[in-house]
Amino acid sequence: MPRMKKTQKRSREGETSVEPPPSNHPLAKWFHANEDLIFYELRLAGRKEIPPRYLNPTLLDSFNFNHLKEMLSMQGLMNFLQIRDKYYPELTSIAYSTLGIESDSQKPNNFSMVFKLGRNLYRIHCDTLGTIWNLPLQGCLFEGGKIPLEDWGYDKMRAMQLFNLTQNEKSKIPCQTMNDEYRTLLYLVTYVLEPRTSGHGNVVDEDLVLMWAMVNEIKINWPFLILHHMLRIKGKDTSGGIGYLCLWTRIFNYLGIDVSNEFVKHLNVRSEINEATLHHMGRGKEEEAPPMGFRGHPGPSSSSQGEPFMSDLMQVLQSIEYNMDQRFQGIEASQARMETNQQRLDQQIQSLQQEQRKIWRSIRRVEAYTFSEDEDEEQD
Repeated sequence: MPRMKKTQKRSREGETSVEPPPSNHPLAKWFHANEDLIFYELRLAGRKEIPPRYLNPTLLDSFNFNHLKEMLSMQGLMNFLQIRDKYYPELTSIAYSTLGIESDSQKPNNFSMVFKLGRNLYRIHCDTLGTIWNLPLQGCLFEGGKIPLEDWGYDKMRAMQLFNLTQNEKSKIPCQTMNDEYRTLLYLVTYVLEPRTSGHGNVVDEDLVLMWAMVNEIKINWPFLILHHMLRIKGKDTSGGIGYLCLWTRIFNYLGIDVSNEFVKHLNVRSEINEATLHHMGRGKEEEAPPMGFRGHPGPSSSSQGEPFMSDLMQVLQSIEYNMDQRFQGIEASQARMETNQQRLDQQIQSLQQEQRKIWRSIRRVEAYTFSEDEDEEQD
């Protein structure tokens, strides 16, 4: 489908008015302004989705992750991490294209989520947002390093020591040396709290800050953080993934948006974070999981246990499983894109069929009119 030029109309008063999208466009009903449709087509259409994950809480008890359970409960995250809903990839991408945040400069903790679908502008206050997502609103307004971290007593080197991490020759921080409990915490951060498409095996600065805050019992305003991470997702180029899909489903349900004709996907068995997840990471051995160290000190690394041969073998198996997981994700993403393209093609065919029917009706009216004129001339 050819890209449309960005156009605007000017009213008689000289003010810029909104140029609506073409009425025959398959997605016209979801966009009020042509420029929003153009932004969607250029930046968000066809993006890879980040598969949702949800926590099975029995995992924490099975491996005696008592400290992790306490941290998640203190942050008010236990119910949030268990959210699992069907989701609508294309509609979510459309909603992302007009997403914004409104906040009071005098009261930054008074903020709202704002987006448009068609002619409807939706505004959801943070109190309501917290209820929809099962998240409390208490805590620091953290949006990715934009607050003075020294107020938290944060120091990157101390944090790396706490989590038993070292930087490699490629300036990356691999997570393989973390113990099972910290590794599970990182998994929750990179797959659920701040989901990303790749790089889950490496710790980035924001992962380190969030885990430091949680270990040191610094409460975070998670709705605020998630909304700002959504804006970063929106602002990325086409290589970025679309995350928080199940959270958007809850928004659509709350607002009563009709999704009956939208392409829908369901979670599968790989969406659950459970004991099998730990085994896929090469963790969660048969023996009891090592205890997490007390606050401010690293716990023992589970990777230091066992014979060297078995350690090497586990690393090989972990690498194979990781590659298989990446291939499965690639296959699922390709299948989703094919299904989305097929749906768009069907919509375009329906639109063309409607146009064809209109043309034939016009032709019949012209023929009928011409026939009546010929009869009048013969009678004359």
